[in-house]
Amino acid sequence: MLYASTRGSLTKSLGSTLFTDMIFASSRADITPEAYAAHRRHITAPKPLSAREREIADLRAAESSGSHGTRARVNHVATGVELQWPQEVKEAVKHLTTSDDCAVAVLVCDMFFMFFSSF
Repeated sequence: MLYASTRGSLTKSLGSTLFTDMIFASSRADITPEAYAAHRRHITAPKPLSAREREIADLRAAESSGSHGTRARVNHVATGVELQWPQEVKEAVKHLTTSDDCAVAVLVCDMFFMFFSSF
């Protein structure tokens, strides 16, 4: 009980959204790269389903695909905001995706300027 509460408070204080995975290990062999790869394969593997559960999943997939003449709801009011980014912003974001070093790009949007720049 003490371990669980300490682990929960530690991950929450460090930012629980930053942790993508948690592994519970009982030996050093459980934390090798091969063990982690096996863990990821297990997590991403399809879940075992009974025949009835498979039928229900297939039915839901067919219903959501819209092949039966149903229309999905579409928001006709607004679907997004288009911003014209300067070239240096595009280059900074491209650098973040291609570099191996730790980097951060800070973008500051001046809402007053954006509002009046459209006139």
